Amino acid sequence: MRLKKITLKNIRSYEHQEVEFPQGAVLLAGDIGSGKTTILLGIEYALFGLQPGQKGSALLRHNAEWGEVSLELDVEGHSIIIDRKLKRSSKTVSNEYAALTVDNVRIESSITEIKTKILELLGYPLEFIKKNNLLYRYTVYTPQEQMKQIILEDAETRLTVLRHIFGIDKYKRIRENLSLVLSRIKEDSKVLQGEIKSLEDDKRKINLRKDLILLLENKIKGKEDALKEKITSRKSLETESKEIEGKIKEKEKFEKEADKTKILIAARRENISSAIRESESLEKAISEANTLDEESYQDIIKTLSSKRLFLEKLNTQFIELLTLATSLDERIGESRNRKERIISLDICPICLQKVSPDHQHAIVNEAEKDLREIQGKLLSVEKEKNDLKKTIEKEKEELAILEDRKSSLDEMRSKLLYITESKKKVIELKKTRESLEKDISLLVQHLESLKEEILIFSKFNNLLRLKNEELKKAFVEEKNAEIAIAESRKELELTIREAQELELTIREKEALKKKLSEMTEIADWLSNQFIDLLDFTERTILIRLRMEFSKLFSTWFNLLVNDSFEVQLDENFTPLIIQGESETEYSFLSGGERTAVALAYRLALNQTINSVVSQLKTKDLVILDEPTEGFSEGQLDKMREIFSEVRVNQLIVVSHEQKIEGFVDNIIRLKKAGNVSSVDG
Repeated sequence: MRLKKITLKNIRSYEHQEVEFPQGAVLLAGDIGSGKTTILLGIEYALFGLQPGQKGSALLRHNAEWGEVSLELDVEGHSIIIDRKLKRSSKTVSNEYAALTVDNVRIESSITEIKTKILELLGYPLEFIKKNNLLYRYTVYTPQEQMKQIILEDAETRLTVLRHIFGIDKYKRIRENLSLVLSRIKEDSKVLQGEIKSLEDDKRKINLRKDLILLLENKIKGKEDALKEKITSRKSLETESKEIEGKIKEKEKFEKEADKTKILIAARRENISSAIRESESLEKAISEANTLDEESYQDIIKTLSSKRLFLEKLNTQFIELLTLATSLDERIGESRNRKERIISLDICPICLQKVSPDHQHAIVNEAEKDLREIQGKLLSVEKEKNDLKKTIEKEKEELAILEDRKSSLDEMRSKLLYITESKKKVIELKKTRESLEKDISLLVQHLESLKEEILIFSKFNNLLRLKNEELKKAFVEEKNAEIAIAESRKELELTIREAQELELTIREKEALKKKLSEMTEIADWLSNQFIDLLDFTERTILIRLRMEFSKLFSTWFNLLVNDSFEVQLDENFTPLIIQGESETEYSFLSGGERTAVALAYRLALNQTINSVVSQLKTKDLVILDEPTEGFSEGQLDKMREIFSEVRVNQLIVVSHEQKIEGFVDNIIRLKKAGNVSSVDG
């Protein structure tokens, strides 16, 4: 990877600045606070965004609402541009936007997706997506204040960090996961042991079920044979019963014929009785018949006609009298009303003059006179009406008597017309009675013959009853046998199902037993051989890394410090500083010596990581931030050799030491004026 250009907008002390990075050794020069470290932080932010625990407010310029970093770089011939933006809200400063352009193809996506693609381009493991990028910190750029931190950490923390950086913390994770796996296997083994505990008992049960199945099958076969015999017997009874039913049906035919004959005899006897009654009635009518007086019959008709006319005339007169009485009664009411109005009248309605008492009296007298005349007429009409009503009732009685007489004569006259025919019919009835008596004689003989036949077939009724009882009993026995077979089959089915379930359970438990055996073998192998292999592999790798790391550490340190010191690493990668025959603690060294140890450790760590993690694309870039703090003039002179030994295409050094300017290929001078940083010239 090679840096080409970075553009900073509202980032810390920069308002808007572009910085181009040439190849070779580049020095970022300037006074303290001029903005050198800001450029390095901008590069790191462009590559990885805000790191866990890092606040956006530490990058965004004070009082600025937004900030932007654009970084151009080259990775294995691919032109890459990374754009990131910060935005200030009421509470915090956060990542607002991220974009990635690879060979002029721009990708705008989420912060996480952009970081994932950048890690892939740089060859970094994706596990660093949500973690601090320690690989970058210990291979490319370590801030000045963190240069000595890894040396000052306790041994366990340092070893954990280095495991993570070298990618061998996986062995620790494997060991932790192995512990979990073994614990899980142990738990699963207990469960399996519990599940297969009843395996032998299940095998005994299935043998019992198999014996029971054979017993039930034999039992069912015997019951089926017995059922076949019962069915054969029942069918034989049914055949015999049907034959008897045929005999009974013949008897029923005779009985029906006998009943029919009895009905015919009864009908003929009834016909004879009817003929006798009719003959007697006709003979009586003939003997009682008298000669009708036709002249008297005509006189009665004339008398009835005159009576009816006279009665109609009387009714008309009665209606007229009734109407007259009603009219007179209405006039009486009107006269009384007029009299009452005159008595109460004070003013004449015609002349509007006051009516005198004399005049009122004269009018009232006249009205009373008219009223008496009308009442007299009404009494006369009522008397005449009552007399007329009595006459009408008398005439009606006489008319009814005449009509009864006429009706009697009409009946007698009608009978005389059929006397001759009745005599003929009496003769016919006598012949019919004689014929019916002959028929009855024949039918009685036939009936006696039928009774004899019925008597012969009567014994079959009792025989059928006995056969039906036997057949009913046979059906019950057959049904009970079928039920018994069904119950046995059901028991057999349940037993077979239980046996199948037991077989399935046994197969499953056998499989579980095999699985338990395999799990036990695996657990034994993991607990013994695998863990030993894992420990051996890890120890071997750590020893090889420590030897390589220690050798490089000693080489870099010897370039910086005279031969009076000897350095190496212990098993925890802790620097051991040996002077003469004694070991010196790091804290007892001078400031320049501590910086030399930290720089040598940093450069050795860089080389070791790059040799172990082969897929990294950042091997050609190293950034050193104030690597000479506390150095003597002699140590500063040795930095020329250090820079030449750091064999990378691009080395960026941050320093305010003027002597360093003579050791690099290019210098980028930075200045700060009015709280704004910029490139000087």
